[in-house]
Formats: sequence, structure tokens, C-alpha cells
Amino acid sequence: MFKKFFFILILSLLSFNALKADVKTSYVDIDYILSNSIAGKSLLEKLKKEEKLKIDKFKISDENFRDKEKKIIAKKNLITNEEINKELKSLQIEFQSYKKNKIQEIKEFKDKRNRNILNFIKMINPIIENYMTENSISILLDKKNIFIASKDYDITKNLITLIDKKIENIDIK
Repeated sequence: MFKKFFFILILSLLSFNALKADVKTSYVDIDYILSNSIAGKSLLEKLKKEEKLKIDKFKISDENFRDKEKKIIAKKNLITNEEINKELKSLQIEFQSYKKNKIQEIKEFKDKRNRNILNFIKMINPIIENYMTENSISILLDKKNIFIASKDYDITKNLITLIDKKIENIDIK
């Protein structure tokens, strides 16, 4: 009985290895595609410009609050402590409100950036799937999850060429 079981086990393992040999695997670097394809570069540039505008706006607002505080402190000898405390408290309330809005805007921008990157990935998925079908690739892995592999299995540059032909520009949503 043990011999039969052992024999069947060896046969099944050998047949499984034979089936596994037909599987073609490749890998792709999605981050590289995002930062080097025409559409990906365009998307990242637009997002970077929008982020810079927000940062500049925040810097100006931060400076305005510092200036207001300095003006209030400069009045120290001209008005009573009660009036100074009242103005500082008012400024503090205004600053807390600004701080909440700033945090909310940063969160919304991060969500927007993530949404647009996911949209880009959804747009390139059909191109990647088509490439896999045409080249009989059964499994496609992300380069980040691979410890070591031959560069012959990297299809990133081929995909960038295809993506550049099919998607030239992406609008931010």
C-alpha cells in the first residue's frame, strides 16, 4: 500500500513539473512606467505643479499669520494686556481654523494623487493584458516583489513603447 502511494505521489509531482514548464512568467516595473511613459510623466508633472501651488499658498498664509502675530506683539506698549490677549486669542482661533483647512487640503490632494495614479494604472491594464496575450505570458509580477531575476524577463520598456503609442496624455480628475 505504501509503495503504491509513493509511486502515485512521484508520478503526480513529475506531471505537475511538466505542466509548470509551459508557464511563461515576466515582470514589470510599474513605478518606472509611471515615471517614464509620456502619459505618466505628464500626469506626474501636472500633480507636481498643483502640489507646488498648494505649498506656495500655504507658505504665504503661514507668513501672514507670523506677520499678524508680530504686529499684535508690537502693539504691546500701545494697548492693554487685555486687548493684546483678546487679539492673540482671535488670531489663535483663526490659525486653528486655517490649520484644519490646511490638513484637509493636504489629505484631499493625496487622495486626488492616488486616485489619478490608480486611474493611470486602470488605463494601462488593457494594454498590458493584450501584450500578455500576444506574447503568451501567463504570469506577470511587479518588480518590487522579485528578489532576483534575469533581465530577459523584464518587459517594462516594451510596455512603455506600447503605452506611449496608445496613451499620450492624461487629464487630472
